[in-house]
Amino acid sequence: MKNLHRSPSWIALGLVLALFAGCATSGGTRDPYVTKRDRTVKGAGVGAAAGAVGAVLAGKREADEILAGAAIGAVVGGGVGAYMDHQQEKLARIPGTSVERVGEDTLLVHFDSDVLFDVNSAVIDSDGRATLEDVGGVLSEYPKTAVVVQGHTDSTGSEELNQALSERRATSVKNYLAGRGVDADRMAALGYGEGSPVASNDTEMGRQQNRRVDILLKANSGPVRDAR
Repeated sequence: MKNLHRSPSWIALGLVLALFAGCATSGGTRDPYVTKRDRTVKGAGVGAAAGAVGAVLAGKREADEILAGAAIGAVVGGGVGAYMDHQQEKLARIPGTSVERVGEDTLLVHFDSDVLFDVNSAVIDSDGRATLEDVGGVLSEYPKTAVVVQGHTDSTGSEELNQALSERRATSVKNYLAGRGVDADRMAALGYGEGSPVASNDTEMGRQQNRRVDILLKANSGPVRDAR
């Protein structure tokens, strides 16, 4: 078993968790469709830290490159916050998904760990295809967001094999979405291997959580003439 404590990402994770601990809400029942940004952005800070903040930051940088290079107009009218609110509400209603707000202009879509792939496979299973059909429909409705598919694995096996598997899984999801009408020019696929765990790899439950694909969505909030 690898010593995860040697990774700087775990040090950063602890610092970010401490920073955001005061923002977490306690008690009450979680409403998956609440999208008020003064609440979700703070709550998402804790989740993003636990979900490997380094991967989120890398995804945002990739999204910014897409937004700068592709013909994606900026969000005007109701503003980028409302634009992302609407996507968050629709995506959160898709079975097998949950959505974090990791910025005013950024969402992180999670899939249940057993939804998309079997263990050691990059072939999308039947449940995954159904879920991605719905996700692709929402993404097509909101063309002013960059889409960064992020693949992750647990620490079982070699780092090289895990890196390759994470890349294949991310690419499979990207290609599936492209085949369902999402513009390939607004998408990228990144593999992180085992380097961004959200749970301990010392337990089967933790390893299952670490075998995941997330989709980061980021909108362009710069000034343009045309709105969607």
